[in-house]
Amino acid sequence: MARTTRGGRRRGRPTASGGNGSAANLLLSQVTELVAENQSLVRENKALHSILTRVSQAVEGVRAVPVVSRGTTAPPQTRKVRRRRKITDPASLERRRAALAKARQVLAERRASKTAG
Repeated sequence: MARTTRGGRRRGRPTASGGNGSAANLLLSQVTELVAENQSLVRENKALHSILTRVSQAVEGVRAVPVVSRGTTAPPQTRKVRRRRKITDPASLERRRAALAKARQVLAERRASKTAG
C-alpha cells in the first residue's frame, strides 16, 4: 500500500515566506537583547572582581602592619610564624589520636554533667 500525504502539512524547515516570520523576528530580537545584556553583565562582573581584588590586597596590607600602642616609640616587631612539621611517625600519630579522643570524651562528660546537674 502506497503512502499518501495528508492535508498539505510539510515536515522540515519552514519556507522563508512562511507565516511565522514575525515570531522568528521576535525570537531573534529577544536573543539579541539577552546577548547584549549578558555582555554588559560580564563587563560589570569584571569591574566588580577588580574592585574586590584591590580591596582584598588593601586588607592584606593592613593585616600585615603590626599594631603599635600609642605610648611606645619602639619600632614595630614582626612576629615569626612558626610552621609545625607534619607528623609522619605512625606511633606518634596513634598516641596523638588517642589523646585527642580522651580529651573529647572528658569534654563530653563535663558537658553532660553540667546539663544534668
